Amino acid sequence: MKKTKETGSSAGSIWLTRQQVLDGVPGPEGMRIGFAVPEEAGTVTTLLKAAADDLETGHLEALARGRCGTWLLDSPAGADLGEPLVRAMATGDLQSAADELSLPLVARDSDGQVTGALLGVPSGTVVSGLSRLPVSRQQILMSMLTYAKIKAVAVSEDVRGRGIGAALLNRCVQLYGQLDFTLLFGEFDTGRDLGPYYARQGFNV
Repeated sequence: MKKTKETGSSAGSIWLTRQQVLDGVPGPEGMRIGFAVPEEAGTVTTLLKAAADDLETGHLEALARGRCGTWLLDSPAGADLGEPLVRAMATGDLQSAADELSLPLVARDSDGQVTGALLGVPSGTVVSGLSRLPVSRQQILMSMLTYAKIKAVAVSEDVRGRGIGAALLNRCVQLYGQLDFTLLFGEFDTGRDLGPYYARQGFNV
């Protein structure tokens, strides 16, 4: 599935600030959709592992260390998204750059409990594919600022069907859109019959 950025659109009518992303913005039924914090890493990991059998835990381990999405979070406040890539070119450490440019979102209920989670990451598939082509290392790294992948999205079983997953997806698309990513995509097991759901969220399946 994929969603390309619409011309002249930031995928949402509100320009999210760093503080709004941290505090969370209103979601359905009193939920707030915001940036995950290290203390929530265990709950986020449990939720997402139930939704994706092949979930790599590197980004979630980075979340527990307070390193997941740190640069992406600072971008609405004016941080240069290219800085982690400059460091990656100098050190060869792509994983740290990928961690810093990832997007861990959660839905919290009125008691502050995590009821849903989403993880967006730079596309390793695109990076791997480009590395096999006659392109420069700089072009490969810049793809991490162009193509984002929704690695997994999950909602607690007791609150499913209330629009929480859709709210997580919408905020994910909105934030990546305002940061000028041009393509957001994901994969799911066709046996789970999720095509109609993602189509309703505006993705081409």
